Amino acid sequence: MKKIELSRTDLVVSNICLGGGNFGEKLTKEMVFQVLDTFTAAGGNFIDTANVYCRWVPGLANVSEEIIGEWLKLRKAKNGVVIATKGAHYDFKAPQIPRVTKEDIHHDLDESMRTLGLDHIDLYWLHRDDKNKPMEEIVEWMEELVKGGKIRYYGASNFCRERMEKACDYAKEHKLQGFSAVSNQWSAASLNIDNHLERDATMELTDEAYYEWHKNTRMPLIPYTSTANGFFEKLYQTNAEVREGTLITPVDELRLSDKLKKEYLNNRNLKLYEKFLAFHKKTGASLFAISVAYLLNQPFDVIPIGSVTKLEQLNGLLEASELKVENELFEL
Repeated sequence: MKKIELSRTDLVVSNICLGGGNFGEKLTKEMVFQVLDTFTAAGGNFIDTANVYCRWVPGLANVSEEIIGEWLKLRKAKNGVVIATKGAHYDFKAPQIPRVTKEDIHHDLDESMRTLGLDHIDLYWLHRDDKNKPMEEIVEWMEELVKGGKIRYYGASNFCRERMEKACDYAKEHKLQGFSAVSNQWSAASLNIDNHLERDATMELTDEAYYEWHKNTRMPLIPYTSTANGFFEKLYQTNAEVREGTLITPVDELRLSDKLKKEYLNNRNLKLYEKFLAFHKKTGASLFAISVAYLLNQPFDVIPIGSVTKLEQLNGLLEASELKVENELFEL
């Protein structure tokens, strides 16, 4: 896998980050170990998890972190990988109450460090924002953690552009390290927002204005849902006939979930599918890999977070890491 030095940091990481959101729920511990072993054997070294992962399952705690912590210990891999984890997510029993407080951040971070068996976190994300809290105050909390040696760098997940602008201005004015990256929803496919079935008001999309902000500031983007749930590959596998952005195959004949149809079937995505398909026919690369590699070729650092539910799905991420694409080929 290709590696890059992440802008605003000295972290050298694989250009695709392995997401741990399915660890412990859709993947057993044994399967997770296989995925982690395969990923690192291929040169991957960037792993993402969160204190909240698996807490949505009744009776489970931060199981994703637990499994990764076990793997790190058994494989003696602590010095060979870069671990990113997240805290300050709301409690699923009380989603209306934000947990972006100094106390909750410290609680989640300390628990994550114990669970992972680490004495510091390389990249620590705030998983959610609380717009009632001044960004200046949040930045100062995170700077304290950097100075205390508990974290090396910190990032913002699901923070809006206006809040990030305030945070960056404050950090620059006070000569602070500031946020090193943003993690919001983004993929090659455009979401049909009104039909986004799992929409959570606390989640943030990377829209056109946000993209331009990244372009102008060179703030790294480490997006989740970066594979669009495999939309382009699944469209290909179902033998969809598309012509000039119009679906010729009847919608009810597509072997796609209702969720994918409602969220991603639109003229823009179908036009892009045709471009990806032409590149596939020319190179033999899978549409899954093409759609992820498309994200890598941007005027600022982008490291997609990719999650899998079975070991063989990892192949598409590994393929994307090495795939050379020129986005000019996909201009619509």
